[in-house]
Amino acid sequence: MPIVRDDNLAGAAQWMAASGQYNRAARISLALLLLFYTSFTYAQLPFVQNGKAGFVISQFRYALPQDAAETGACPQGMSLNVQDIFAQTAAGKRLPQESDNEYSARLRSGGELFATAADGQNLCMNPEAGEPDPHFRTVDLSTMPMPGIDLDGGHSAEDRAENTCEHVAFTGTDGETGIDNQFYRVVGCSASFQSTGPSNGFDTEMLTGSWGILMTLSGLDDIVDDDSVEVSIYANSDPIQLSPGRKPLAYATYLADPDPEFSATTQGRIKDGILTTDPTDVLFHHVVNSMYLRRPLRAARLQLAVSEDGRLEGYLAGYAPVEAMYNVLYGYRDGKTSTGELAPLRLRSGSANGAAQVLGHTCNGAYHALYRYADGHRDPETGRCTSISTQYRIEALPAFVIERNENDIGQGISAERSNAL
Repeated sequence: MPIVRDDNLAGAAQWMAASGQYNRAARISLALLLLFYTSFTYAQLPFVQNGKAGFVISQFRYALPQDAAETGACPQGMSLNVQDIFAQTAAGKRLPQESDNEYSARLRSGGELFATAADGQNLCMNPEAGEPDPHFRTVDLSTMPMPGIDLDGGHSAEDRAENTCEHVAFTGTDGETGIDNQFYRVVGCSASFQSTGPSNGFDTEMLTGSWGILMTLSGLDDIVDDDSVEVSIYANSDPIQLSPGRKPLAYATYLADPDPEFSATTQGRIKDGILTTDPTDVLFHHVVNSMYLRRPLRAARLQLAVSEDGRLEGYLAGYAPVEAMYNVLYGYRDGKTSTGELAPLRLRSGSANGAAQVLGHTCNGAYHALYRYADGHRDPETGRCTSISTQYRIEALPAFVIERNENDIGQGISAERSNAL
């Protein structure tokens, strides 16, 4: 079946039938034309081979609206770190003739009071030991256009999915209703998640080879309309290949991570050039300060525009477990070494507290805000939701993806790579 269709061909057939010109010679001519056209369109789509296409994710970032300064999302201002909080107290005011170095040292010392629980525990390692922090500002407005997709199928409390918690959805950038992105409410007033901040994208990690993501489409008949496509998502075992200008390259060859935990397969469909999928749980790698973490996303869905040049662009969205999201973004409590052992406490705690200072937040503030806005996977016993709707904006390039399981990873990879190129 053709991958790309041209309504002119269907129109020609209809015209011949209507005009009585649909004789044997015409049928033969049309069949030859269709055969030529099919071959031609396959030749124009080199990323599709025998109904299968592979991709490497070339951009992966949170799907967030315009900055708070433009939307008015944070009327009380942006979130503060512990030194900022101490500076607002009477004891934190600068003393007469106090030098810059002296004042900075006193701020660091005073800030430690706000990073420590009443029982002496460090709040980045034990955020549940602290109270919600009013200096961790969040977004309650819902008027800003929100990029992303509807996850729970509910535009009101009455038709919301059964295992979700009550929340106010956003209106999309194209006017669609029911966009679920509670994660934005948590980070929308954090300076590091504004458009120029360091927290809302992962390009540095991906392009330096810390981790990556691959995709395949199988049973692909038509990139415009196809009612059944198998979609697989994998962690990438290889560093992403770059041009001399450090841009991701198309048609590079990658090996999928053989660990089954880091692969997922679901069904999808393409309508009017937009690929959408059924929900599935996915798991990705994440690396911070040489610590290895796991980034899960439950009930994840894709909505991607498929281009004729093999590029994909759109959204990956789902529900991030709160405890895992806290560890990935703020606490690093389960960070591992490259050998799989729990990283030293000094590294985990130092990284978390250092990030809180540099990025402008408090750990206990972030932790309690994640639970406050959690809207997915409600615990039937407590009634508390344990995951938070999260949207990622992604782009992908065509690639050759080698899928291997962990039992046969040892042989034939070099030959298979050669055949894939």
